[in-house]
Amino acid sequence: MKRASKRFFLLILCFFCLLEPVGHAKNIGHYGQTFPVNEEDIRKVIMNKLYALQQSGDLEHVQRDLEQKAARQAMRPNPLALSTTRKPKTFRISPAVTVSHDVWTPDGHLIAKAGTRINPFERVHFLKTLIFFNADDAGQVAWVKKHYTDFKHVKFILTGGDVRVAAKLFGRIYFDVNGIISSKLHLQHVPSIVSQEGLDWQVKEIGVNDE
Repeated sequence: MKRASKRFFLLILCFFCLLEPVGHAKNIGHYGQTFPVNEEDIRKVIMNKLYALQQSGDLEHVQRDLEQKAARQAMRPNPLALSTTRKPKTFRISPAVTVSHDVWTPDGHLIAKAGTRINPFERVHFLKTLIFFNADDAGQVAWVKKHYTDFKHVKFILTGGDVRVAAKLFGRIYFDVNGIISSKLHLQHVPSIVSQEGLDWQVKEIGVNDE
């Protein structure tokens, strides 16, 4: 297998390390008597409701409202509960993961067997610098505007705010929907600067008094 192919799949694994589920669902049992769900009845209720909306002329309005709500949610997702701090710290997080199943390339080469612990940074270097910040906070926006040119290959990741407004200031913007990435990086405060340092992610918090 070519080295470039290996590097590509290890780089993809870097993102899997960030995007894999934070925890596992757990069965907590049930209480009281249970009853079977009549799926046919549920479908009839839904279809009857849709038919009634169509007959009354309200279905088009409902569709329009849903589309507008979805558009607003896409441009302004729910903000994350990440605060600012007066006591910023710098810490490291390992990107290593234990794979739960054999990992293969599309051309049939085995990358890792199930149970293997892999640190992608042993093979690849992540060139991007991730800047997490809340675009609804004028102070955070001002800091990012002042300092983002200090870093190469920046990716802006919002934890709050309007994506369109932020995009006008910084160009391409990402939003950490549901905090999937920030939770993997153990972020507690924003702004935070994340980059590769050796075999780890380095997280550097920016304090409210930092200029």
